[in-house]
Amino acid sequence: MEHSYLLAGPLLLAAYAWYAKHPKIPKDRLPPIVDIPPEDIFSRPREAYGEALATYGPVIGVRRKGNLEYVVNHEYARYVLTCDRLFSFEQGSAAIMNLQPIMALTEGTLFRDLQDFVRDGIVARIDEIVYRIWPLFQRDAKDFVDLAAKGIKTGKHPSCFDHFKGTIAETTLILLFGQDYVTHRNLEVVEEVSNGMAELTGQYQNFSLIGKYIPMLWIVYTWIKVMLISIPFGFLRTYGPKVWKDIDRYQKLAASGDLSPKDEPRNVLYLIVKTYTPPDGRRIGVFRRLYIAILLLCLIFAAVHTTTVVSQWVLYQLAVRPEYLGPLREELSRVLEEDETGALRLTAASLREARLLDSFIREVMRLKGDTISTMRYTTCDVPLGNVIIPKGHFVTPMSTTVHENPEVFGNHSREFNGFQWAEQNKEAVMTGPAHIVFGLGRFACPGRVLAINEIKLIVFSLIARATPKLLEGKFEVTDPLNTVTQPPKGTLVLVPLEKPYL
Repeated sequence: MEHSYLLAGPLLLAAYAWYAKHPKIPKDRLPPIVDIPPEDIFSRPREAYGEALATYGPVIGVRRKGNLEYVVNHEYARYVLTCDRLFSFEQGSAAIMNLQPIMALTEGTLFRDLQDFVRDGIVARIDEIVYRIWPLFQRDAKDFVDLAAKGIKTGKHPSCFDHFKGTIAETTLILLFGQDYVTHRNLEVVEEVSNGMAELTGQYQNFSLIGKYIPMLWIVYTWIKVMLISIPFGFLRTYGPKVWKDIDRYQKLAASGDLSPKDEPRNVLYLIVKTYTPPDGRRIGVFRRLYIAILLLCLIFAAVHTTTVVSQWVLYQLAVRPEYLGPLREELSRVLEEDETGALRLTAASLREARLLDSFIREVMRLKGDTISTMRYTTCDVPLGNVIIPKGHFVTPMSTTVHENPEVFGNHSREFNGFQWAEQNKEAVMTGPAHIVFGLGRFACPGRVLAINEIKLIVFSLIARATPKLLEGKFEVTDPLNTVTQPPKGTLVLVPLEKPYL
């Protein structure tokens, strides 16, 4: 080549980039790389990862879906989850959930903004929210028990997961946008968005051969399908015009200063608009409006899908552990309140008093088999014990080594004890070094207060009217590697009570 010397610059730059990403760490200081067959990773992750950690030490490297991931046991779980300076939550979550383009567009503020709006728009108003949504859960629980009774006779059993996903979708619609958004089509779109975001973030990836063995192709396909087709032609087309108008309307309200806090619209969209209203009175721009849409999409996914999944785990465990139903129904009778008309209802205060149900939920989450926990991403070479984890890699605690640690839970750490947390005064929303279901540290799940309240409403509303049973007598774990976002498989049957509590 006549000017081959011109290639020297790019080659040197590429070599430097490779060197920067692969610094020279002595081989004897690198964590051992353990070859776990893909079929073991996807079908028996608890045993496969557990055996590898027991054999090779508290920090190991495992190749999965095209990535080299470092896995730590209970010894280093707290350090990895709380030291964000070395182990970045934002970079790790964005990468593992296939959201890097969105993080790049938002300059890395996406997760922090979501936390702020959930904290101020939902958690701070939880008493008011539970009061507003209680009638929805009452209505849908009654409808589902009626459908289940018909199913017992016909053999066509309704899906509890689908039914209450609709309930939580309606709740989410009211909390994010307001009551006037509740229409049949809008609810369909919310559920479609939840499914689409679940697909985009890899929740169904383990069910696809391409997703397991050619992950980049799967990511590109789902991005095109969800971000270029489903969301533009579903969410943006249906919600876009009304949200655009409401942003203008809310901006005028926020800028006027005429509203007292108690008279402001009680939805998250108004809070977001109020936060982003320019102080100089300028109109919120197009790119900021697109970012508002991204925030709403992420909130829909987080609020609908995962909460519905966990509620099913709790109901399925109740179905196979009927001895817990009596004490839980007694607790329900004790915490029920009367409203101004004399009707029985549950409030946020009464749900806080439901300590036995709270404990049962916490125990289900502890033992439902979570394996790979929330992801972190190393921001530099990080010494961890006797090894050094290189910069630019995923790091995750192995949840089962934390939740089933004999040093904390004794020799019977895998035995289900549904009411132990009521005795120890530890609530389901409470995180800690031995309970990382919701993460740990500053990036622990901000929506867990709402999620636990919704799960309690579902469970109490159902067991007040019927007894949950499994048609097959047991359930199957559909995705052992991803129990956080995949419900168990089985046919849940609800046998109506002769004398319902509600």
